[in-house]
Amino acid sequence: MRFSQFSGLVLAASAAAAPTTRSTKYAVKERHAVPKAWTVAGAAPKDHILNMQIGLKQSNQDVLEKHAVEVSDPSHSRYGQHLSAAEVHDLIAPSEDTIELVSAWLRGHGVHSMHLSPAKDWIRVSVPVSKAEELLETTYSHFKHVDGSSVVRTPEWSLPEHLHEHVDVVQPTTSFFRPIKRSNDIAPIEAGHGWGHNLPYPPQYHHPSPTPGNITALCNVSATSLECIRTLYGTIDYVPKVPEKNSIGVTNYLGETQNRSDLALFLNKYRPEAEHLAYEFPITLVNGAVDNQDLLNATELASRAGVEGDLDGEWVVGISYPTTFVAWATGGQPPIDFDLQTPTNTNEPYLDWLNYVLANDSLPFVISTSYGDDEQTVPYSYAKRACDGFMQLGARGISVLFSSGDFGVGANGTCFSNTDPGKEMFIPAFPTSCPWVTSVGGTAGFEPEVAVSRFGSGAGFSNYFGRPAYQNAAVEGYFDIIGDLYAGLYNTTGRGYPDVAAQGNHDVIVYAGNVTTVGGTSASSPTFAAVIALVNDALIAAGRPALGFLNPWIYGGAYKALTDVTSGSAIGCNSSGFPAAAGWDAVTGYGTPNFGKLVSAAFHKGHY
Repeated sequence: MRFSQFSGLVLAASAAAAPTTRSTKYAVKERHAVPKAWTVAGAAPKDHILNMQIGLKQSNQDVLEKHAVEVSDPSHSRYGQHLSAAEVHDLIAPSEDTIELVSAWLRGHGVHSMHLSPAKDWIRVSVPVSKAEELLETTYSHFKHVDGSSVVRTPEWSLPEHLHEHVDVVQPTTSFFRPIKRSNDIAPIEAGHGWGHNLPYPPQYHHPSPTPGNITALCNVSATSLECIRTLYGTIDYVPKVPEKNSIGVTNYLGETQNRSDLALFLNKYRPEAEHLAYEFPITLVNGAVDNQDLLNATELASRAGVEGDLDGEWVVGISYPTTFVAWATGGQPPIDFDLQTPTNTNEPYLDWLNYVLANDSLPFVISTSYGDDEQTVPYSYAKRACDGFMQLGARGISVLFSSGDFGVGANGTCFSNTDPGKEMFIPAFPTSCPWVTSVGGTAGFEPEVAVSRFGSGAGFSNYFGRPAYQNAAVEGYFDIIGDLYAGLYNTTGRGYPDVAAQGNHDVIVYAGNVTTVGGTSASSPTFAAVIALVNDALIAAGRPALGFLNPWIYGGAYKALTDVTSGSAIGCNSSGFPAAAGWDAVTGYGTPNFGKLVSAAFHKGHY
């Protein structure tokens, strides 16, 4: 399914339409400092095609937020009364004046093919760089990242002054966001050795469901198996009751997808009753993505292409089966081939996916994403508009979970402000910093679990989003514990993350036909999401709505159903980072799932 199909309306060009008579005096709408890792490599080819997305000023944002809060708050009488996609679209639709003014501006520049989203809040056009530069009175450049990847972007753009109040965002322009995978440190794979070559024990084994005291005997810290996780988090004996009414989905970027052969091998070994699903679930292709199921070549194996997709799919299906499973693959990845006039690598892939799902009437109840980037790689307008999109999903009763990241409070050597290169600071991640998503940190070990130390579990406080009311008491309690630790390096009034945590150290997967292990919060998010999907199953079977946006429920009392993690720290920025502590902390949130207690909390509005 291509992105263009998201648009329910195409704005027809009118022969009588003329450029707007309003003032055409331009003024800068947005500037954003180019992140340190990016440098100009040359001018952007004038005929290179950009898929431009113009975010129009939405209506009733305060009303939508009120709805989202009320239907997600267990203490409110409207809890669980989620809105439909149509209700959200009607609520946020821009004014007709806004739509016509922006459309007239585009027509006045000779752009007549415009696609309007179902909510009428996004206009999408495909134009060459030369036309984009004319529209925005800017100059695009070819930027290269230190890792060799490339994008076409500009550090500032302008609009006619009369349009400033009608347009929130235009991309691709100033955003250098890349959906970076959150998996890391995959164990070495040696071709031809097949099952279990990299494991310290046989990959298939069966034990009766152990008591908590036997977790250590079942779980191996250097190779965390599916059976270990299902036992540790209490889902192993649960039989889903209404899998056909329930659903969970994962996202893919950077050419990744779920390899059906690897998934089948994984399920055959660890959940044989689920093996058939590997060839039955849908993978929806967005914006020219390709579902490549071919064998990996040597170069792809060396770069670990496909690891993220395998990890997400295998763990979500392995835990939540037979819950309905879906996946999206979104096109757009570096490097750019300037010999081809294609928008594939110059778009904003993350925004493509978000707009695609917002346009759909039917979505999974739980969505997990294991990608993110530094918050300061995107302008505030982009981050705000994306976060507002997650608010829409929350209002519709969808739980959105993100990996918190794998660099702790910031990757060593990168902990400086974009706008003030001499200012040292912790580097929050995005989109996990959005207060409308549930951020998932990483743990390791068993009895007790601790904050993972092999890498830095993403942790910190947003510089873009203020602290939401639902976490005020939790964060203030944490500040009482850490005092003035790292004062001045982070925003004490920002949204704190993560909210929860799950294992992310050495998770067993099948990759390229071999059993191996991989770590990262890329494992944590799908794990926690799959547990939530099973909680939803219990609710739906009892005639109740799915949990929806999780955070008000968690912070409002369901945190007591989580296992608190009190040891370890986030590391990063050449520091030991934020420490774990009793209660909420900025490295493991409120802790890891206990399925039985979470089900009880779900039926008792946050209390068990």
